Amino acid sequence: MEGPDSLDAATQYRLTAQLEDGIALVRRGDLGGARAIFRRIIHHNPYAEEPWLWLAWVAETREESLRYLQEAQALLPESARIAEALRWAQEELSKAAVPTDDASAPRVEARPISDEEEKASTATRAATGAKQKAQQAAQRSAAQAFESLKNNAPKLARWKPTFQRLGALAVPAASVLATIAVLLLVITGISNAKKSRVVQAMELPTPVADATSTPTINQRTRSLWVQVDVAWTRGDWAAAMEALERIRAIDPQNEDARKRLAEACYEQAMKLIQANRLEEAQAHIDAAIRLDAGSQELQQVRRLLKMYLDGLDAYWKQDWQRVVDRLRKVYAVDPNFRDTQAMLGQAYYKLGIERQEAQVWDEARDAYQAALQMLPDLVDARNRLNEVLAIITPPKRIEVDLSDYLMTVYEDNKPIKVFKVCIGRPSAPTIPGRYQVLDKLPMAYASKWDLQMPWWLGIYWAGGSENGIHALPLLRNGQILWAGYLGKGCSFGCIVLDTPDAIWLYNWAEVGTVVFVNP
Repeated sequence: MEGPDSLDAATQYRLTAQLEDGIALVRRGDLGGARAIFRRIIHHNPYAEEPWLWLAWVAETREESLRYLQEAQALLPESARIAEALRWAQEELSKAAVPTDDASAPRVEARPISDEEEKASTATRAATGAKQKAQQAAQRSAAQAFESLKNNAPKLARWKPTFQRLGALAVPAASVLATIAVLLLVITGISNAKKSRVVQAMELPTPVADATSTPTINQRTRSLWVQVDVAWTRGDWAAAMEALERIRAIDPQNEDARKRLAEACYEQAMKLIQANRLEEAQAHIDAAIRLDAGSQELQQVRRLLKMYLDGLDAYWKQDWQRVVDRLRKVYAVDPNFRDTQAMLGQAYYKLGIERQEAQVWDEARDAYQAALQMLPDLVDARNRLNEVLAIITPPKRIEVDLSDYLMTVYEDNKPIKVFKVCIGRPSAPTIPGRYQVLDKLPMAYASKWDLQMPWWLGIYWAGGSENGIHALPLLRNGQILWAGYLGKGCSFGCIVLDTPDAIWLYNWAEVGTVVFVNP
């Protein structure tokens, strides 16, 4: 909220002009319109004393008047005028609560009117007498009301310091007092009419044609802008949109109305998203974009909502890969967009199960790890991840580091042997990857090169031939090849061990033993 001294001159001028408009409406008897204007002023500057006093004065009931003054006192505890008005309102409310003794009230006894009396009471005399009595009663009531006003009503001779710099525009105190005196006169007259013994005949004025000029656009939309401000303060976006639509119907070129309507559509969409009314929310976002197509924020929200709805549709269809593809984009932009994080975590978990069952171990591992990033307390995902990791990196395994030309043999996750190896030459490199022993042969034959390969462990296929781990190869004549090339690239893609090492590994390994070939 802005303090009373933080308003610029333009805002002070505008609020002062609105206050004058409200007082003018009071004079014309349009109390509902006046109340709307006073509320609008209070919304912009709740520390202005005058609007609170006027709003309490034109309240529909004594109870509302008291409530307004209590709110004003909470904001302006040092105001003597509001304190005085509050005491007066409390006294008036207390008086209204005292029951009256109907037995002591004067009664009007009906009696028949004779023909002679009826003839004597001509229409002219009756009208003249009633008019004179009404004028005399009005004068007495006005004097009493004005005197009571001076003692009890808020003294409106000066504006609050917020408006003092625009004192020349302030409403004269005498005019204000006169206006309130008229209101008191009306209230007093109605009250006296209820208590009088005889109901006085009233002479109605002759209807006069309305000579008021056609209202301007600003005059026609002023009350609607008040409705917009009130709805905005309450977060009632539907009401704000309705009032703004009416303003645009009257003033289609009003840029402020267009932008405010786009913002209200956006806020209503956010409200509908929280209420899980997503299709309605999307319609409101589309409406906002039509009003403000250049807004990057609106475009982004629209994209997020569309991807979220696509992900939600895939979620109910259990298409987990599509859920992940859609919602991870939403999460990257706004991690807190509705329940994106929870849905994405569940989708990763379900995708991990699919990949684990298909024995695509690396993808299963990645999916479970992503699920735990979204949902750290998802115990099932952690248990399954441990299972997959044990399969991917079992306690018993072979690891070959191509960059070091070394093979390490693990048992119970501990290295038990390290061998120097020869790997594929640059023209026929050994391919990195996770493999397993496919077959075991005491002697394999490479027909393409006419080579004997003792103590063969096949691990992967490359084209039409199988690559594997074996001892130093032999020519047909029994000559041993590549004995001096261990620690280099020499083979046609296989991993070559010294013969004693190959024999040991052949006896230790089993079909299915995991082999990691690392770059």
